[in-house]
Amino acid sequence: MAVDMEADPLLMRLQKMGDFGRFQILVYALAWFAAYISAPVYVDSSFLNRRVDYRCNVPRCDGEPGTFLASHTNFSIPHHSDGSIDQCNYFTDSDTSTTDCVPSGFDTVATEPCHEWVFDDSTFISTTVTEFDLTCTRSWLAPLAGSMLMAGMLVGAITIGDLADRFGRRFGLIVSVLLLGFGGVLSAVSTNYIMFLAMRFFAGAGGVGLFTVSFVLAIEYIGEKWRTLCMIMIQAPFALGEATVGVMAYFIREWRWLQLALTTPAFLLLSYFWIMPESVQWLVSQGRRDEAEKIVNKVAQINKVEKENNLIVNDEVKITIVKSTSCVSSKEKLLCGDDVSDVESLNEMPNATKTVFDLLRTSNLRKRTLNLYFCWIVCTVVYYGLSLNSGNLGGNLFVTFTMTMLIEIPSYIFAYLALTRLGRKGTLSFVLLLGGAACFVSGFISEEYGWVIVSLSLLGKFGISAAFAVVFIYSAELFPTDYRSVGVGSCSMFARIGGICAPHVASLGHIYKPLPLLVFGFLSILSGCLIVLLPETMGCELPQTLQESEDFGTDQPVWYFSCCGSKRSKSEETIESIDEKL
Repeated sequence: MAVDMEADPLLMRLQKMGDFGRFQILVYALAWFAAYISAPVYVDSSFLNRRVDYRCNVPRCDGEPGTFLASHTNFSIPHHSDGSIDQCNYFTDSDTSTTDCVPSGFDTVATEPCHEWVFDDSTFISTTVTEFDLTCTRSWLAPLAGSMLMAGMLVGAITIGDLADRFGRRFGLIVSVLLLGFGGVLSAVSTNYIMFLAMRFFAGAGGVGLFTVSFVLAIEYIGEKWRTLCMIMIQAPFALGEATVGVMAYFIREWRWLQLALTTPAFLLLSYFWIMPESVQWLVSQGRRDEAEKIVNKVAQINKVEKENNLIVNDEVKITIVKSTSCVSSKEKLLCGDDVSDVESLNEMPNATKTVFDLLRTSNLRKRTLNLYFCWIVCTVVYYGLSLNSGNLGGNLFVTFTMTMLIEIPSYIFAYLALTRLGRKGTLSFVLLLGGAACFVSGFISEEYGWVIVSLSLLGKFGISAAFAVVFIYSAELFPTDYRSVGVGSCSMFARIGGICAPHVASLGHIYKPLPLLVFGFLSILSGCLIVLLPETMGCELPQTLQESEDFGTDQPVWYFSCCGSKRSKSEETIESIDEKL
């Protein structure tokens, strides 16, 4: 049986300090800055790995370097039926008696493949595509940078989270900062594309670790009353960090300098080792009670808690809560209702290993788990795919990209307001259908109505951003308490699969421009329809065990979207009873 950490005297005392006082605001502000710093690496591929127009370097005609819009391309390079030039071939030299660049010097039937390329540098002086010649037969390598970044996030989410649990939240932060900072700097000085891909992997691991650990650390200090709002709105600085990429790219058109400008600020967060407090919950779980008590005293001082509210609890008295029961203990005995048992015998009972396969054993829970996995994949594919595809929508590249990032902020506000009115299921289904419909319709709009395409794409990003915020909370409530960490963690792993695929889906625009939007729209609409099959959780007493989760919501019709009632959860009743006894 598991022991609930919230019943520890120090943590009970911390709860008395206020849900969102000055100390919590300070910690949350530090987490906001960390979220802002971690964001650019998620979307900077839109500019670092941006595809630019290119053509063959024609030895007879081009100097070093050649001019992209040279007049000789009319007779030295083949043209497609739509008027565009062949990027990978040029006409063979037919007149060896002269080296002049004249039409008669080329055989307009025979071609040969390019050996060198001339790039259009009118918008960007350099990108990884121009630097490492990711052209023609090597063009498939360009989306790999985004995939390697997401692979790094997958590994980082697992390993850094484990490090933070083992060695502390601040340790996890510092490891993340070093990975992000050095990964970014070394990728900027990469001598070849393989080195660049490797460094992107480490930068991705650091970026996700920085956001996740700072998020967890802040939430562990914030009371339940403010927790949902803070969980959602920490995405706001993240969106600002993403938008900063578009602004910086406008002024810095060389990918190496842009990468340095976006990632070196991460080293500022090394100061968090001294200014960011360690999690009191983690310190208590590690038995480092003296350190935890110093922080709790500091919280009381900064929050200006009155002395009579700053409870002093004898550490010799331990309070233990066994899941699904109300229990109060002394040093020797554990009291649960009318039952009395030795604490030592309780601690000797082995905990069964919990795995993700347990969530797939029963029919209802299996369907819901797979439904959530698909939703997380869709959210990630569409979210990052729309970010990467923003440069293909027309209009000013930098303005469109920045707007695509900033639209997330109102989406998070909408998600928070809708959660308590439409319920979890209703909100998630609605924003997925809204975003999906907007993307799908935009795929059929003529390019001459570019502003309509951009507007619908922004609406799609609005919907999928809100979905990303809601699905995290909804998933945590659907999985049973005993398997909540396992369930949400496995969802996050499946989300990274979507992230790895996102750059490749976005690159489909070079085959058929509207294709990425059509794919994003179809996936979002499909997921929005499937979400309707899940039970509503708002206002319900959440499941504690696998069996409770299997039975949960079976009395709800498919079209049920409103709340179940205002039942108090068992944990709320337990904390209230413990509070009275203290």
